[in-house]
Amino acid sequence: MNVVIDIVYANLLSPMILFFILGIIAVLVNSDLKVPEAFYTGYTMIILFTIGIKGGTELRSIPLSSVVIPMLTAILLSLIMLFIAYFVLKYIFKYSKVDSLATAAHYGSVSAVTFTAGIAFIEKMGVSYESYISAILVVMEGPAIIVAIIIYKMMNKNKAAETQIGAVVKEAFFGKSIFLLIGGIIIGMIAHEEGLLKIKPFFGDLFYGILCIFLLHVGIVATQQIRNFKGIRFYSFAFAFVLPLIGGVLGVVVASLIGMSPGGAFMLGVLTASSSYIAAPAAISHSIPEANAGLALGSSLGLTLPFNLVVGIPFYFWLANNI
Repeated sequence: MNVVIDIVYANLLSPMILFFILGIIAVLVNSDLKVPEAFYTGYTMIILFTIGIKGGTELRSIPLSSVVIPMLTAILLSLIMLFIAYFVLKYIFKYSKVDSLATAAHYGSVSAVTFTAGIAFIEKMGVSYESYISAILVVMEGPAIIVAIIIYKMMNKNKAAETQIGAVVKEAFFGKSIFLLIGGIIIGMIAHEEGLLKIKPFFGDLFYGILCIFLLHVGIVATQQIRNFKGIRFYSFAFAFVLPLIGGVLGVVVASLIGMSPGGAFMLGVLTASSSYIAAPAAISHSIPEANAGLALGSSLGLTLPFNLVVGIPFYFWLANNI
């Protein structure tokens, strides 16, 4: 029990979590604090590029054969979470088919910010993990979104609402976030080491400071999203806490079964537990316009993200080291 308390304590007092909490407090006390939108866009680009470059650099020395099974497993997990989330939303929480499917796509996809918080946490704990984990982040972002939209198209008989599958694939796999991740991985894999050292101060040493300001902004936005849930019973959003727990446990257990290290199992658990609020909203709002965007984005950003940052990450870490 003392170990669990130490893990939670270490997470709650990390600068990233404290900045996130500061953003929450700013909204609760009606402060006029805000991060300019242009800065937010820039922070997002730096975070995604950094994840990609770091992953690409580490992938240089890894044979392709050693990452095939983990990547295929990660894709399968993202699709399993899509269907679990749809079942929970449709049959337990009684949301409509369209809203259930659109929201499930967010929970089948992943969050780069949650991933980055997990990386920061595990590195602080001094635990190693598989170097190809950034590549797993990339492959998990798009499949659930694509499958959800295909299912929607099959269910929807209104021809005017149909979207060309090519446009759907492009949005899910080559939208801003996934494009930056892939671009960063390619740069990290092919750029010479001397050149990478020159940009390390920006994409390395300054990264966590930039992430703290980004999480300050996310804390503000997340709290504002929660405030928009007026007139809705809070238990109707309990799925936002149930689904990450299901995903986290599933990810950790499956990763352990395929032979990943405790650190790698923790990170796959973090990814499976997370939900997208960048890539998925962009693709889903375009392709499933009748869905309630506030339900998906509000639960993903306003509830699941804070839950994972504060409670989920230490729990998945404890589970991965005790399974």
